Amino acid sequence: MKFWFRWSLRDLRERWMQVLAIALIIALGTGVYSGLGGQRQWRESSYDQSYNMLHMFDLRLSLTEGSYLEAEALRRALSEVDGVQTAEPRLVMPTLVDASNNGETILRPGRIIGMNPEAELNQIYIQKGRPFTPSDEGKNTAILDHLFARYYDLKPGDSLRVAGDIALEFVGTGQSPEYFQIAPIEGMFLMGESSFAVIYMPLNSLQTLVGREGMVNDLVLTVEDGASRDAVEQQLEAVMAEQFPQTGFSITPKEEDNVYALIYGDAKQDQGIWNLIAFLFLLGAGMAAFNLAGRIVEAQRREIGIGMALGLPGYKLAIRPLLMGLQIALLGTVLGLVVGYLLSDAFASYVEDFMPLPVWAEPFSLAAFVRAALLGILIPFAATMYPVWRAVRVRPIDAIKTGYLVAKGGGLAPVIQRLPLPGRSFTQMPFRNLLRAPWRTLLTLLGISIAIILMVGMAGMLDSIIATLDQAEVAYLDKSPERMSVMLDSFYPVSSITPLMNLTDEAGRPLLSNAAATVMATASFVDGGDEIPTALELMDMTNPIWTPTLLSGSLPQSEGIVISEKTAHDLNVSVGDAVTLRHPVREGLFSFRVVETKIKVTGIHNNPLRTPSYMSLDQASMVGIEGLTNHLTILPAPGVSQNDIRKALFTESKVTSVIAIANMPKAFDDMLDLLVYFLRIVQAVVLVLAFLIAFNSTSINVDERRREIATMFAFGLRIRTVTRMQILENVVMGLLGTLVGVGLGYVLLQYLFKVEFNDLMPEIEFKIKVSVTTILAAGVLGILVVSMTPMLSVRKMMNLNIPSTLRVME
Repeated sequence: MKFWFRWSLRDLRERWMQVLAIALIIALGTGVYSGLGGQRQWRESSYDQSYNMLHMFDLRLSLTEGSYLEAEALRRALSEVDGVQTAEPRLVMPTLVDASNNGETILRPGRIIGMNPEAELNQIYIQKGRPFTPSDEGKNTAILDHLFARYYDLKPGDSLRVAGDIALEFVGTGQSPEYFQIAPIEGMFLMGESSFAVIYMPLNSLQTLVGREGMVNDLVLTVEDGASRDAVEQQLEAVMAEQFPQTGFSITPKEEDNVYALIYGDAKQDQGIWNLIAFLFLLGAGMAAFNLAGRIVEAQRREIGIGMALGLPGYKLAIRPLLMGLQIALLGTVLGLVVGYLLSDAFASYVEDFMPLPVWAEPFSLAAFVRAALLGILIPFAATMYPVWRAVRVRPIDAIKTGYLVAKGGGLAPVIQRLPLPGRSFTQMPFRNLLRAPWRTLLTLLGISIAIILMVGMAGMLDSIIATLDQAEVAYLDKSPERMSVMLDSFYPVSSITPLMNLTDEAGRPLLSNAAATVMATASFVDGGDEIPTALELMDMTNPIWTPTLLSGSLPQSEGIVISEKTAHDLNVSVGDAVTLRHPVREGLFSFRVVETKIKVTGIHNNPLRTPSYMSLDQASMVGIEGLTNHLTILPAPGVSQNDIRKALFTESKVTSVIAIANMPKAFDDMLDLLVYFLRIVQAVVLVLAFLIAFNSTSINVDERRREIATMFAFGLRIRTVTRMQILENVVMGLLGTLVGVGLGYVLLQYLFKVEFNDLMPEIEFKIKVSVTTILAAGVLGILVVSMTPMLSVRKMMNLNIPSTLRVME
């Protein structure tokens, strides 16, 4: 074995550049697989530990928007439910937050959560400052969400005010389980850490602040060990329906919480994408190893034949090339584990910075690294076995033959004779070379195709995301891009909010050029047992500020609804069909109940978000709010900045948020930031992969055709002529590989968006697109880069010893 091992090392030294190229291809595949193969387990373990640490609720009871109940009445009702371990009522109120500091104006919509300062459930993990203490009861003490504070570099003690220009005592920053990440969709709007602030206050302090003494609209609870959560949920629904029939409510299990579902779903879907990418890399590495092994065995054909003629058994002759294949696999795997560790560390650092949690587990996944090591060794090693097995089955006399004696028909090369190709034999020779070894040509072509598939798939994902962002920008900004959205804390008669619609500054100068009163309501579409949430806006369809742009149908003038393209696809409906809308109906001052209504679809709008839906304000009677409004669409007067309007509205206690519509696409972009970051990394790796495959193929060709090249040199051909022939051969190979890669890359892109992304981000209708730039980049990579790799073999050809190469003893 020592002898065979030393001989295989000699083979490696002779082809060290090809060996290194294949080892690097294997390293890329195993690196991606090992580095990202265990990211789901790492992330889910971190999420589990963080949720357990802060005692995330099992069930959350939320009253319909605008509804409130006495906290004591809710506690008495809850006492009739068996199996509840801990329950804590809360008050959740929308607001407008002013965190302006150091000359920077920071006015953003937000939410105040009134909670027990000594809460056992949904506790706050303090990042800076201090937690609540019993002495904070009755005071306007506040803890600010850490993500928002980090984005604007806010710290305890800085100025913090809420709607009505009320100052809060800012004592700390922290996170609760519901806001480990700011949910990308909050009602109608896309939100992110830069545009949405969450504030925590003692419950009685918030109740006094907003004039809801003793009242709550939210409750979180945990279930006793051994009790059935479903049974508790059913009891809770029955008790609420019996004791508070005029009040609508919803019950959310922990797994259906917006952020909980988002981050766990993201980890799962990301893992599927990384596994697919790693598989394609490993497949490319396996084909490259197969190609190299086949050609190396072919180059050793005479030596194998002599060995068999001397009486060595086939299994001993197979040891040498198999050892070389194993050594290549081991080298590639070791390099791959290094790459994987670095990639895993980079991914972990970025994710931890993107979403800081109370607990982050160790990102190293031993199981993923072991699987990657086994695949990295087995796939290339298995790829060498077939050509070795094939070689040792040849008769010794056939293996020893050289030159014209070994020719058996030239593969498909005779086909070229029937084609009227222009040019001399030197022009036709590259085509003959491709056809006389069709199996090797196919393997090289597939290797290049895999690189192009990955590039088109990854670049196409970026193209599609950008196209979707562009469509979102058009949907929001094609009409009155300067407009702003103003949310009110409750429903008010339109006549009572006239001062807001005729807003002026201290000098009496009008701040608005136009304003329209609308109604915003949270609703859902019912499809069998499933629900699709929607942000329903009732508006005057003739108002000059803004109305939705339609892809088909028409705006409803009296009855009907306009839905998104994604909703239409998910419900499998089109214009003219009826949908079931589950929506609130006002029953009293602080009471809404939920009903279901059949309504006709009159139009489909162009926003790629699934959430927005629109109805005519004439249908306000359907929700029992005729003549009322809780939302304004306003347009600044010429020369008036949006900050001027925010400052003017901040003093109004009725106003809970003021959002510039132009910020919507930016929030959309922020939501996809993590995905885009890693797609760009994969693109760079794909470029390296394609180059290595092309270089490896060309280098092997030169070694394999040493006698052929030496013969051409002996007849007086110049190096540039031979190089030009090799370039032409690679151009054809690159062109075919690019065409196949682009086609299959588009298929991969369809799969990713129709399957993976549809599960990961069901709220978005992605526009699948492959840009001209991506096609050109694929052409440059697959044709130009591949065709230029023969230039790297010029020096080897210049140093070729012609007499020694042509000398053959029969």
